[in-house]
Amino acid sequence: MPEYILEAENLEFSYMDGTTAIRNLSLKLEKGKKYAVVGNNGAGKSTLFLHFNGVHRPAKGNIKYKGEVVNYSHKRLKELRKNVGVVFQDPDNQLFSASVYQDISFGPVNLGWPEEKIRAKVEQALKRTGTWDFKDKPTHFLSHGQKKRVAIAGILAMEPEVIFLDEPTAGLDPFYCTEMMQLLDDFNQMGATLILSSHDLNEVYAWADYIFVMNSGEIIAEGLPEEIFRNAQVLKTANLGKPWVLEVFDELVKNKALKEQTSVPRKKDQLLDLFSQFQVI
Repeated sequence: MPEYILEAENLEFSYMDGTTAIRNLSLKLEKGKKYAVVGNNGAGKSTLFLHFNGVHRPAKGNIKYKGEVVNYSHKRLKELRKNVGVVFQDPDNQLFSASVYQDISFGPVNLGWPEEKIRAKVEQALKRTGTWDFKDKPTHFLSHGQKKRVAIAGILAMEPEVIFLDEPTAGLDPFYCTEMMQLLDDFNQMGATLILSSHDLNEVYAWADYIFVMNSGEIIAEGLPEEIFRNAQVLKTANLGKPWVLEVFDELVKNKALKEQTSVPRKKDQLLDLFSQFQVI
């Protein structure tokens, strides 16, 4: 049976102004997988993420971590947030220390780790995220892309088992988008479970193992990327488009220029590899 590291059961949540953000939402996250949550603005993606590390507490329903219902005592929340990290869309909401090194060390210091362990984990996070060269730089002098990497390093230094990332490539140029997604792949290969939200559906389609679609605070569909993005009704309801790799592939198959494949291409290079099958007319 799959090992679920996080679960949401029948969540309900509304903000103080009465806005209902989450409606009877349930999902399960399997350990070690890469997930994406997609949907238009206001669908509830960010609100959902903040439930999984205890920032928001559901009005109804439960969050489970490793099969146990989350306890909202200070001690248990501290433990949960050590294991479940959230990287915000805007890194300025996450960075507040005078220097990069101080910001990344904040979490480990707050966990009460010995100084030697803190130094080792911070240096490791700096090197993994490519932020070592500006570790002593004030955070407010960093570029947007550098700030994104520092925010991730601050979470990584605490060695979480799960990382939620809200629009991790928003505002980045194509080069740094590629770098960021490779960095997330590296974390996953080291055993971390990753969940991201993104409006870049081409990126999501190429990267995720499994996708949840949100609309008006609900999960309206879930499945493999090629299943989700071939479901015209789901795409219409959630105001989503079809990733171009899948759109091109399906059109070529429809027009008999390519044969239907057992494995549907997810990335550009995979699609290009299939062009050798073109039928000459």
